[in-house]
Amino acid sequence: MKKFASIDIGSNTVRLLILESGEPGEFREIDSIRRITRLGQGMDTQKRLASGPMGNTLAVLKEFRQACSKYGVIPIRAVATSAVREAKNKDEFIREAREQSGIHIEVIPWEEEARLTLKGVFWKIPHQNRRILTFDIGGGSTEFILSEGDQVVGATGTSLGTVRLTEKYITRHPVPEREYENLTAHIQEELAGAKDSLPAVNPEIVIGTAGTVTTLAALDKNIYPYDPLKVHAVSLPLANIEKIQDDLKAQSIEQRLQLKPLEPGREDLIIAGSAIVLETLRTFDCPALLVSEYSLREGIILKALSGS
Repeated sequence: MKKFASIDIGSNTVRLLILESGEPGEFREIDSIRRITRLGQGMDTQKRLASGPMGNTLAVLKEFRQACSKYGVIPIRAVATSAVREAKNKDEFIREAREQSGIHIEVIPWEEEARLTLKGVFWKIPHQNRRILTFDIGGGSTEFILSEGDQVVGATGTSLGTVRLTEKYITRHPVPEREYENLTAHIQEELAGAKDSLPAVNPEIVIGTAGTVTTLAALDKNIYPYDPLKVHAVSLPLANIEKIQDDLKAQSIEQRLQLKPLEPGREDLIIAGSAIVLETLRTFDCPALLVSEYSLREGIILKALSGS
């Protein structure tokens, strides 16, 4: 049986996944780790990866390389997304990663990120020939993919990222109403452009992936400790997300840290992330969100193991 590892280097979180192939088309997860490093911190103004987050990320990559070595010599594909794509010092980061961890990082365009994300999502959520809008919220960007069955009919990338938006619009917690209004107005404007760039097809279902949506599912169902099997495929009505957001906005950072289902490191970013979710559902007129635990890192491996 063949083993393969993928590393998703995002603007907020770095994720490792190791899968093992069995029967044709059958894959089994044998290890999974994620670490919040905030690699994209300050990118919106500095356009460079800051030394602190970059050092944290390099340390995590060394940890991930060691985790992979427990399973022998296995192929590793590491991809970087929004923060590294935009960074003036991305070549320095890639070089340091190779020298310190032996991991070669591939910076992928958002279009490939979207295709691989969809492949990962449909691994565990059958598309059943439905019209589906899938979106992937990152620290620096959010990608939207419109599909009919397993065919992509449209995709677009935006600069709606949780780290980027939090740094730009949120200065205090509890969140002042004026700051939240400015945040949502900006999100609405970006989403209107995103919708216009996609084919005029009303999705039957909206699927969200990445840390914001899985955190919302954990908060809604009070899932602690985190259990991917309990989070995956949860359906969150719009009203439930609105209630969660209203509660979070009124809380201090310290109060949010007392919420066990809320992963430490997301206590400030969850406001911007939840706002993206809410405005996406409203923009595309969908009453609920379907949560996917699987996304880019699964898509990376599935493509490599299937050869397609």
